[in-house]
Amino acid sequence: MILKGLLVVVSGFVFIFSSGIPMNMISRFRPDYKREATYWGMGIWAITFFLSTFLQKFIMQIITGGQTSANSSSIISYFGGDVVTTLLLQLGMFYFLKSRLDKDEDIDSNGLALGFGIGMIAHVFTGLNEIGIGINIIFSHGGENLAAGSVQAATVAQIAQASVANLFATSLSTIFFRVALLTISAVQGYLVASAIKGKSKRFWAGILLYIVFTWGASLLELALGEGNTGQTLGVTSTLTSVVTSVYYLATTFFCYRWLTKELQSSNPKKFNKRSIKNVRN
Repeated sequence: MILKGLLVVVSGFVFIFSSGIPMNMISRFRPDYKREATYWGMGIWAITFFLSTFLQKFIMQIITGGQTSANSSSIISYFGGDVVTTLLLQLGMFYFLKSRLDKDEDIDSNGLALGFGIGMIAHVFTGLNEIGIGINIIFSHGGENLAAGSVQAATVAQIAQASVANLFATSLSTIFFRVALLTISAVQGYLVASAIKGKSKRFWAGILLYIVFTWGASLLELALGEGNTGQTLGVTSTLTSVVTSVYYLATTFFCYRWLTKELQSSNPKKFNKRSIKNVRN
């Protein structure tokens, strides 16, 4: 039980800080990006989260009239929510970057910084929740010492009953998801910056990218027989975790390659191989 608890705790910490991996790799191509825009990205995400939640509930009331079943309501809310959230998020990024354009700042660097901030804050509470659950597994003997019948006790007991292999596989999948998420949010920031500079279609490409990413993972999980989308400790099967891990790694690889090529081609003299080596040193 202690081993399982420690595994979940470590997984939570790694999940939180794993966003620094793609952030560090991408920032080599824009080492002069402003940290201030990263904080603005966090703020834009927070505002978008609350505004999107309100709009989703409001839209659901209009569409369903309160007559739809719980299952169909959750499905519509889940898939439709991605569209609403992503649109609002990119609109916030667009207006922020447009204001910076008037100040003659590097829009590409600011776009990346916004993406870094959004990727860092998004789902961060998942890691904090894992840490809390892991500690409870260790000190409550798998939920036995928690209040009987409570949601917390049921969650802790369910995770404690899972095998170490399953917890390890699911933990890896959630970590790879966070790495992929930050990479995609960085690409979104760059695409929005490109849209401001005249490539308007890239704004919609950013929305499509995120929707395809999230819907692709969800549909993959449903195809593998999972009743709920999203990687959940103690619930998601080992096979699904392994398959989605490959999906997240592939997404990270292709998005990272595309973004770094774009960054190099946008300023090849400044970001040649020699300058990158100097940044590493």
